[in-house]
Amino acid sequence: MTDYSSPQIPALRRSWVICPYCKAKFALHDNKAECRGVFVKCTRGCGKEFEIIIVNGKQKR
Repeated sequence: MTDYSSPQIPALRRSWVICPYCKAKFALHDNKAECRGVFVKCTRGCGKEFEIIIVNGKQKR
């Protein structure tokens, strides 16, 4: 049985996850992404660890 009460929104836009310390582009996410509790180490510039927090398709911090 298909649930038609909440229509699926297609991924229309992709954005970069940006390192909050050195502002290097790190990874891509789309406008439907939700993320919290993922800790990564910047491999592009500074080498510092930071948490990826994405709410409503936008990166926080």
